[in-house]
Amino acid sequence: MNPLDLISIGKKLSNIYQELSAPICRSNGLNQTGLDVLLFFANNPQYNTASDVCNIRGIKSGIASVAVDSLIKKGLLSRCEDEADRRKRRLVLTEKALPIIKEGREMQARFADALKTNITDSEFDAVESVAEKIKSNIALLESKER
Repeated sequence: MNPLDLISIGKKLSNIYQELSAPICRSNGLNQTGLDVLLFFANNPQYNTASDVCNIRGIKSGIASVAVDSLIKKGLLSRCEDEADRRKRRLVLTEKALPIIKEGREMQARFADALKTNITDSEFDAVESVAEKIKSNIALLESKER
């Protein structure tokens, strides 16, 4: 598999994920980034700042800022000051976001199950192992670029 194949697979995965997300976004008045931000915080409770969204999810700061502001206005996120460091603003999911998160997680589970079709557990374990190594290599490449 050459690098172009990996890029193509990534793009196709992203397109399918967005297609699966579209009904959730439409029914809740969200764009894809808004849903991505909600699910990021729901699935990764150790992260709770806009900076985390940018650094971990790779969403540009301006786009993340607009998404966060929109989610706050819709009552799906709230912004709280960090008691230990007042310069930081923590983002907290609200009760109103929970049904959307449930729907999003169900979609993610269906997506993951579909990707695992005809793949044995041991084959999937091998894929995960290789993917982790590729992620490490990407991190090395990113650090060399800076």
